[in-house]
Amino acid sequence: MHTDTNFCMNSYLKYRAIVDENIRFSDALNPWFYHNCNERKPVCNSVELETHLKSEINRILQQGPAALMLSSGMDSAVLAAFLPAGTQTYTLHCQADNSIDETAAARHYAEINGLKNTVIDIFWSDFEENTLPLMRQKGCPIHSLEVQVYKAALQAKADGIKTLIFGETADIIYGGHSKLLSKDWNLEEFSERFSFVDVTKVLRHPEIIQSPILPHVQPDGKVDVFGFLNSFEYDVSLGFYNNACRLADISFFSPYASSVLGTKLDITRIRNGENKYIIRELFSKIYPGMTVPDKTPLPRPMTEWLKSWTGPLHKELIPDHIPEMTGDQKWYIYALNRFLTEIIGE
Repeated sequence: MHTDTNFCMNSYLKYRAIVDENIRFSDALNPWFYHNCNERKPVCNSVELETHLKSEINRILQQGPAALMLSSGMDSAVLAAFLPAGTQTYTLHCQADNSIDETAAARHYAEINGLKNTVIDIFWSDFEENTLPLMRQKGCPIHSLEVQVYKAALQAKADGIKTLIFGETADIIYGGHSKLLSKDWNLEEFSERFSFVDVTKVLRHPEIIQSPILPHVQPDGKVDVFGFLNSFEYDVSLGFYNNACRLADISFFSPYASSVLGTKLDITRIRNGENKYIIRELFSKIYPGMTVPDKTPLPRPMTEWLKSWTGPLHKELIPDHIPEMTGDQKWYIYALNRFLTEIIGE
């Protein structure tokens, strides 16, 4: 492994991860990478998905006390229906103006299924306090959701929970990323679209890194986006949750993650508004008559929390365009800045 700080900065801002496992930010800190090495069960329809999820949840419940991270979305709502009555669930609630409040919907799912529900309030002070420990463990700047998951994991650990259950990777495996799947992209288009931060506006020495996407460029020049998500993004996404749970010393578990779509994705249905159509069918079976909820990413009101943040910045970061960035983009710059100045110390 060799050190290339500039490559790692570019890689993190574009992909939220170091994309080359032979490269690190600093000689003093090797990064941690997540890889799923377990066999994944092919699932072709909602009946097979229901069987798989029930089996996986029963398996994990036999290993000790487990709790579910329950949001307003259908992925965790489906899992809630397969848990024994009285099982603990947790719902995150960010304390900021104009933040998304999922507590009422989550409470409703918990009540329907006879589950306990506890709301975990998230404050900006949690990010100020817990960002550095999470980055030190990972050897890389983090996603903002890692702070929230870490606080939930600490609460679950204190409550005697051994395993925390999530609905993560349902979007990746079953066609939930409808905007990314909305059209056919060539390499340059998709490389630009998938970039979380435009490195040319932030870094003094920007690099265009396309190595994670290149294996998914097809003979016609179009990118197999679904394949990219299910290989590269699958591990990166699971790494966020596993890093947070590892630091809290609690097990992470996603019943969806041990499955794989066993048939060709119906891209026409996705583009006609039926994202995650297999999970939609299962949700409608479990909750007949209920409206399938819109997809809501894990709430993180960075627009409010970082609205006035402009630095001071590390010498390799450019401040000029920060005011025009979204809240989430500011987070990635904020996290990178803290990593460079407080952990690497350059």
